[in-house]
Amino acid sequence: MAETLFTRLASYSQNPAKQSLENFTTEVLVHLINKDKVFRRIFISHIIRDGRILRRFKRATAESQQSFGNGIVDIVLTSGESRVLVEVKITAGETETKIYGKGWVSQVQKYLNFKVGRVAYLTTKAVGAPILGVESKRFLGQTYFEDLYDHLVNAKPKLTDCGRLFLQFMEENDMKSLEPFTQREIAKAEIAFHFAKKCEAFLYEIRAKVDPEFRQMFQTRTRFTGEHFSPTYESAYIYTKRRMSGYKNLKVVFVYIETESGKLVYGVTARAQQIDAKKLNRHLRWTQEGKDLFHSHPVKPNMKTGRYINPILNDLKRLKRAYNRTF
Repeated sequence: MAETLFTRLASYSQNPAKQSLENFTTEVLVHLINKDKVFRRIFISHIIRDGRILRRFKRATAESQQSFGNGIVDIVLTSGESRVLVEVKITAGETETKIYGKGWVSQVQKYLNFKVGRVAYLTTKAVGAPILGVESKRFLGQTYFEDLYDHLVNAKPKLTDCGRLFLQFMEENDMKSLEPFTQREIAKAEIAFHFAKKCEAFLYEIRAKVDPEFRQMFQTRTRFTGEHFSPTYESAYIYTKRRMSGYKNLKVVFVYIETESGKLVYGVTARAQQIDAKKLNRHLRWTQEGKDLFHSHPVKPNMKTGRYINPILNDLKRLKRAYNRTF
């Protein structure tokens, strides 16, 4: 019996180097290539732009997480004896592997070195170009999810239900093409920049008060960085510049301002290895998301920076006590 999509998703973590979003996307792509004829036609013509090669792969089938040598390839398209190896990246760039006699080799170059088929690189536009040692005719080039989205939108009525759901998934995960600025966005641009600047100004004053207390509390010389406003992470934050002596299980500590369920909040985040975060949270009892533990407080109208300080310091004290009890 053929595997269902959900069975395939249950095993997507077999490649530990991949992020969960990339694994999930890979499995959905493979399902759609095999089950949705319109999606397959659009996907294959998107990554294979040479018409002569494209003709061979019109009825290709797809498999995910296929092992070749010392690598696991995200998607392998097969048509007869011909293959295309597809590496998928959404946020992070290529990883590198140290290979005897060749030094550090990027993923795309490594797949080209296997010489088992052509290689394609499918990424978002946030991901840079692949690092190639030498040019190869077997490299089909880098293509983008944002452009794939545009092709799929035009064919939306002809896609299966799963194909249409994938379009929505792309929209929710910043994999669609940029839309032009609307009149409303243009009108509110000044307010948006003012808000970003204000978040950084608040964190500047918070850091001045919290930094010396933090160093004394944790008996560390580590300081917080300057203020960052990040549209990518939808947060403004400061964070510890380096690991703290005596706290090897703690990677980094953040103080942040961000939105949570539509409300503006501030608080503290502690990041550790996931297994350490789970242990730490038995005593801390904060909200956990993967490697991050965080505790937030609402930002209220007309709230001066001085009122942020004690809740943040109390969170840091709780973090220190929990860490000492855990490790």
